[in-house]
Amino acid sequence: MEPRISVLPPNALSRSCSRCGNRFCAAAREYICPQCRDLKGREPKNGRSLSFREQQIVALVREAKANKEIAYELCLTEGTVKEYLHHIFRKLHVTSRTELALRAYREAIAMPLPLAN
Repeated sequence: MEPRISVLPPNALSRSCSRCGNRFCAAAREYICPQCRDLKGREPKNGRSLSFREQQIVALVREAKANKEIAYELCLTEGTVKEYLHHIFRKLHVTSRTELALRAYREAIAMPLPLAN
């Protein structure tokens, strides 16, 4: 069996999917992997379901991290973190970071973050 050699376009970037967290090859401004894009229309619209990235942000808010720290840890801009928080607040019907953190502790909403090596 011959080893697989993957040839990527010169402008291709390796990214992690904002929904499932899997790595994929993005051609341009793609933030969702092809598998999640295919499943988008089939998933039921549930106001409480959080994406993988939103769960990561909730976990960091639960640890009392500031937007700047969250942005640095997840390789995002502060504006993107604010947008995610806005969506999370709307989905979970909370009005502040404190309320979000308390709810995350109570209901175990956030995903545990992987330990740093």
